[in-house]
Amino acid sequence: MKKLLLLVVVAGSLIFTSCKKDDTTTSPVVVDPIVGVWVSEGANVAYGLGVAPFNISKIVATFNANYSYTVVQTDKSNVNTTLTGTYTNPVSTSTDASATYGTQGATIYNIVANQSSPSSVTATGIYAISGTKMTYEVIQTTPALSGVSAPTAVGGFGSTTIAGTKYAIYVQKYVKQ
Repeated sequence: MKKLLLLVVVAGSLIFTSCKKDDTTTSPVVVDPIVGVWVSEGANVAYGLGVAPFNISKIVATFNANYSYTVVQTDKSNVNTTLTGTYTNPVSTSTDASATYGTQGATIYNIVANQSSPSSVTATGIYAISGTKMTYEVIQTTPALSGVSAPTAVGGFGSTTIAGTKYAIYVQKYVKQ
């Protein structure tokens, strides 16, 4: 009888300890909205990239959670060029005020893309994401292009300036894959 009572007590304590609430909590992992594969083609390619000397017809941009990127540009002769590097993307306090691009009301992020291949170039700009749509505008800043200034979050999309005049020719639209 004592053995049976001891067995019941041990079994009961195991049940209560195994049913104890787990004290560990997990926080949801926040994924940066730019992480993923984005495609810009046809009319979504920025006008300034679709004409000479670039003649780009399609861009596939992959942004990784480790802040690296790969961009494959296809020109109108079907020649691919692959660009790789790293990026930083601090959030701004501005939102996209334009109804033109499909990201109106979305938060604008600043972005600095430090390309390492095929050549060392830095591009600076902005982007906004709404669902599967991204509006993206960057311009080369290093080496500097004479008379050209990068777009700003405060200036919004189309705020790239060339010789002091704003041009929206480098605004691209992407769709997340």
